[in-house]
Amino acid sequence: MAEQVASIGIDVIGSILAEYAKRIVDKALKGEKLSDWEVGFLLMEATRRTLEARMDAIEKRMESLEESLKTRVEAVEKRVDSVEKELLARIDSVERGLSAKIDSLSMRIDLIEKRVVELGEEFKSLRGDVDKKISDLRTDFDKKILEVKEDTKYIKHSLDQLRDNVINTLTRRLVELSEKRSSV
Repeated sequence: MAEQVASIGIDVIGSILAEYAKRIVDKALKGEKLSDWEVGFLLMEATRRTLEARMDAIEKRMESLEESLKTRVEAVEKRVDSVEKELLARIDSVERGLSAKIDSLSMRIDLIEKRVVELGEEFKSLRGDVDKKISDLRTDFDKKILEVKEDTKYIKHSLDQLRDNVINTLTRRLVELSEKRSSV
């Protein structure tokens, strides 16, 4: 009820504003000068009419979209129901298949457990051999490291001597050249 009263009130106000705008236009057509307020009112009225037309177009488009959406939602609901039925049927089928496979896997797991116990025993015997080989490798490796360190010290010492010899030779040669230049 309140919406109807508001709608009637808006319609009456719209009619009054349209009549007032018509009077201002008639005044302008007669060549009379319009006040700034009247020009502003005409611009507001033109804007109001444009907005009203756009709002009507938007409302029509919204109604069309609402109907389209309703149709699509109904189609989706039907499809969901159909898919749900198919899924339930497939789930039942899969459950039956899985039950048989679980039984088969249970037997295979028992066989694997036996094999793991056997492999554990083999591992224990191999571990002793591996530990001994690792110990031997560590000893050999430590010896090689010591040899490399000694070789590195020897090479460093040789390079130091070579450097010193080169420096001494160059220094001696520079002194000789310097003496020759000073004598000339």
